[in-house]
Amino acid sequence: MITIYYPPDSHLIRTWQERLNQLTFKYELIQEDAATEPRLVDGDEKAEGIPAIEAHLESLEQFVKDWYDSRCDRYDFEPDAPGYGFTKI
Repeated sequence: MITIYYPPDSHLIRTWQERLNQLTFKYELIQEDAATEPRLVDGDEKAEGIPAIEAHLESLEQFVKDWYDSRCDRYDFEPDAPGYGFTKI
């Protein structure tokens, strides 16, 4: 699960929430009054600060895009074709 801890004055929370909703990963947003900058925890991975969180979210968005680009219905199986018989449709 992805958890973002953020200070009360963080202006990007709504944007990050929208991006996480589109990714369909389980997440939690936790306001921390003592926090001075946001931080993200995703399993063993951690990101502190806006640039690091943005980079992490971008990598997740790319992962999801690549996942859907690799779906099997985009390929046609031809036993005699080079490359193990799969050709991109």
